[in-house]
Amino acid sequence: MRVVIWAAWTVLAALWTLGAWVLAELVQWSVQAINAAEAGRAAQAVLQAPLPPWLGVWIDPAWLELLRSQLQWLIEAGQAIMPAVGAVAGWLAPLVWIGWGLGMLTLLALAVGAHWLVRRLGRSSPSGTAT
Repeated sequence: MRVVIWAAWTVLAALWTLGAWVLAELVQWSVQAINAAEAGRAAQAVLQAPLPPWLGVWIDPAWLELLRSQLQWLIEAGQAIMPAVGAVAGWLAPLVWIGWGLGMLTLLALAVGAHWLVRRLGRSSPSGTAT
């Protein structure tokens, strides 16, 4: 049973890391697109920025159009705070990795707790066989 716990932890940790990496890449891509544009043209720069090559394989073109229209609406709605975004943008990718670290600590604590619980329950079983 302990092998199953640590195998599940390994899979979840890998998925968590992959998700954090993808999010950090998307944040950096968005920040570069915003920083490359002038404040008034930020929406157009983000919408016309080419997709990272690794992302183009995974996104359907129809889905991309929906995503871009939603992004355009969001940027136009947040036009007033656009100067502040440039100041905060440098902190977004590190914040993603801080969140990743907190998530990994949580996953590790859950795995250690499950390992301890299985070990404890295995010792107190009447048959005396540990799993």
